[in-house]
Amino acid sequence: MRISEYDIKIDFDFETGEYKGEETIYMSAINPWIDSEGLKIDSVLADGKPAELRFGENGFSVDNNITESLQIKFRGKAAESLMGLYVAKYKNSKFYTTQFEPNGARLFIPCIDRPDYKARFKLTVHVNKDTQVISNMPAAKIERSKEGVTYYFPKTLPMSTYLLYLGIGDFDEIEGKMGDKEIYVAAYDGKSSRGRFALDVAKKVIAFYEEYFGIKYPLPKLHLIAVPEFAVGAMENWGAITFREIALLADEKSSESTRRNVATVVAHEIAHQWFGDLVTMKWWDDLWLNESFATFMSYKAIHSVFPEWDHWEDFVLTETDPALHTDSLSTTHPIHVPVSKPEEIEQIFDDISYGKGASVLRMIEDYIGEEKFEDGIKSYLKEHAYSNATMNDLWESLEKESGLPIGKIMNAWVTKAGHPVLKVKTNNGKTQIEQKRFRYLSLEEDVWPLPLTYYSNGKKIVMLLESFSGQIDKFEKINVEGKGFYRVLYDNWDEPVSRAANGYDKWNILTDAYSFMLADLISINKYLFIAEKFAGESSFLPALTLLSQLTTLYLIFGDNMKQTYQKHLDLLYNNWKSRSDFKAKIFNGILLRRLTLVNDKIAKDMAVSDYFSSDPNIRGAIAVSIAVSSEKPFENLYALYKKAINDEDRVNLLIGMLNIRKKEDFQNVLNLFRTGEVKKQDIRYITNAITNPQNYDNLWEWLEQNIEFLRSVFAKSGALPRILSALIPYLGLDREAQVREFFEKNKIEEASMGIRNGLELLSVYKRLRNSFNASL
Repeated sequence: MRISEYDIKIDFDFETGEYKGEETIYMSAINPWIDSEGLKIDSVLADGKPAELRFGENGFSVDNNITESLQIKFRGKAAESLMGLYVAKYKNSKFYTTQFEPNGARLFIPCIDRPDYKARFKLTVHVNKDTQVISNMPAAKIERSKEGVTYYFPKTLPMSTYLLYLGIGDFDEIEGKMGDKEIYVAAYDGKSSRGRFALDVAKKVIAFYEEYFGIKYPLPKLHLIAVPEFAVGAMENWGAITFREIALLADEKSSESTRRNVATVVAHEIAHQWFGDLVTMKWWDDLWLNESFATFMSYKAIHSVFPEWDHWEDFVLTETDPALHTDSLSTTHPIHVPVSKPEEIEQIFDDISYGKGASVLRMIEDYIGEEKFEDGIKSYLKEHAYSNATMNDLWESLEKESGLPIGKIMNAWVTKAGHPVLKVKTNNGKTQIEQKRFRYLSLEEDVWPLPLTYYSNGKKIVMLLESFSGQIDKFEKINVEGKGFYRVLYDNWDEPVSRAANGYDKWNILTDAYSFMLADLISINKYLFIAEKFAGESSFLPALTLLSQLTTLYLIFGDNMKQTYQKHLDLLYNNWKSRSDFKAKIFNGILLRRLTLVNDKIAKDMAVSDYFSSDPNIRGAIAVSIAVSSEKPFENLYALYKKAINDEDRVNLLIGMLNIRKKEDFQNVLNLFRTGEVKKQDIRYITNAITNPQNYDNLWEWLEQNIEFLRSVFAKSGALPRILSALIPYLGLDREAQVREFFEKNKIEEASMGIRNGLELLSVYKRLRNSFNASL
């Protein structure tokens, strides 16, 4: 089957969201299957003659030999869910937007909804209201009349169906130029002026990518579009990228963490314009190629644009660490995972496809060198531009440039689930290492071709360990700066701990020790002894890692860990409170949120602050302090929430409300999720209630009663597995049998991976708590 072009004409009713469509698909095929879901098919002509149709689930087959075209007349309606063409409401207004990845284009038009069938898209849209229409290409012509407005968009470059975009509504815009390219930030309700920072970042990262990839940005324009309701963080539609407001709009009144996140997300989605849009995976089993590479490149770009940020620290915290954690479960999956049905596609948008894949790419770049890695990427993109490719195509390019066995190494890393742990034993000055697969519940025999690094006499040594065991020279620490995606279990931790001189190596020690405690390979006391070596840590990466780990232990152990937890928090606070650098602003904002949970004085002092006139970096902490110490927490926070203009403040205040301890007030917060007062996209922040153990009973009951509501809101988006995997390990601590029984009776196929991950981590946390309680 061959497809060259879709010519699509849409007649859209702005008030009802209903539309009529006429479509010509220029194709040659014998008995093709056409994907179509929720659409009314009025007529189909094959090469100008009535077609013979057989309707099935989510589509129909055309029992004809097509040599030229398929003409389809159909009808549809914008959805209330956040997939396909849907309505996004704000205040008393609305606009319409699309989200098609992975398989939502079929909700908008009949099509061959597969990434490997690229085509050009020509779009004409009439709306019965004088409003704005945005698509992948700039409009060639706009006609206005008393019947409304018609936008004529020229043909796109060849692309996959999931990258098509349509937005209809009263957008406001700011614009900039980069050579002959127009770059726009489009928003709603007059908010585009807050997009100056994102616009500036976009220009800089495009320049970086053009040089790094050796290919100019191929489209005449780029839209960055803030959407009021969006199930995912952002979407790389070619030439028309969509974002949640909080991932795009940031100004001088925004927190440092929000600005850094905006920069990272903008860089990620723009990287996709080459890696994913220009060159696209053949099938969803190579989704990780799109996401891992865009993730890796976004940090590389931002590190180049803002070197003072030391952005690889953020990479380790938000990509590598969560990926190692998820990959330590027996329920994990390989980076490259076979995909046979839609429910599987949406679940692999996870820590493995993004974080592990990106971290393994970073490890390989460290192994072959930055220059050869860059040359391999240039070669790969130039060879496969405007077409589809597989992971082996990338390995061939990297192997050709480096002369190293990249195919053998990477095929093992992407097809095996899990990652190795190196068990280190030193005897008589000789160090023996052996590798196994690391899992929290038990280790397993397995071997990876492992790019191994270590310090020896202060120098970095690189070798490839391909067997079960090996021997190395005298070392100070293994896994230089934690760039390798593996763990190291030392028989003696003293020297590695004492020799960890930079933040990356300190993080690496802490994350390995913490994981070994979860795996029952070292005792809780041993972990706490190692953690004590980093008490009051002044380096951002290990300090934030320690804070996160101890917070989890406090949530698992409760009051039995409170004294240790508070001691560490106080030491960190004393060392960081007087600092004013931008990393201190980020860290202190997070630290103060945690302190308000255990330090009544700090909570009460912060609760009297005026939220909107306070430093944006500590507003989240002020919201939590009001939640835990105010006489009327819901009334006070809800009033602020209604007053908030921007999503950054709404999210801060919502997270604050989710930490209200008074049960009746907490129930009022949960009720907001069903009234429409909280955006559908923000329901995912319910996971922040894990820091509120006093209300786990209420939260679990709400989850039981509203699981179908969550399924409908996040249908096809992949968000539900992540929500459930985050909640289950904590909500199940005191009701494990009830939680397991509920998910056994209620089969939620589209979230099955997340549920399995959550239940296994629940087992890990229960074992840890039982072990700790037995030691008291």
